[in-house]
Amino acid sequence: METKLNKVAEITSLFWLMKIVATTLGETLGDFIAQTLSLGYSIGILITLLFFVIVLCIQLYLKKYVPLYFWLVIIATTTLGTEISDFMDRSLGLGYTYGSLVLAMGLFATLSFWYVEYKNLEVYPIINKKRNCFLDSSTVLKQFRYSFWRLFK
Repeated sequence: METKLNKVAEITSLFWLMKIVATTLGETLGDFIAQTLSLGYSIGILITLLFFVIVLCIQLYLKKYVPLYFWLVIIATTTLGTEISDFMDRSLGLGYTYGSLVLAMGLFATLSFWYVEYKNLEVYPIINKKRNCFLDSSTVLKQFRYSFWRLFK
């Protein structure tokens, strides 16, 4: 019964391939909104936050795993995470080091709350709305690696 209710993709080679594609698409979309359209990071964050909230609500409303909405949430989180990272670096002037530190602290806090709530850090299976929402919001913070890896470019 748990498998039918699970709303997370099974972790396979195809999952990782799709994750790479979704991350690349998310980073490209974030740059397109902020830079190509010249809307800036503040407006870009508002647009992608709205997109994230909409697709997350749809994902939470669904009773089963629907690949389209699962991957739209992934794209929304990578886009939002990238834009937050770029905003902290380019608009706030924090640079990649401090921006990464801020996001790493947010990720640590989120994982700590997750552990206190669920007594583990397992993300599979996701079978209830609270856990699903928790996972999706923490995924935005996981994008801190984007800032972190830029330190070494």
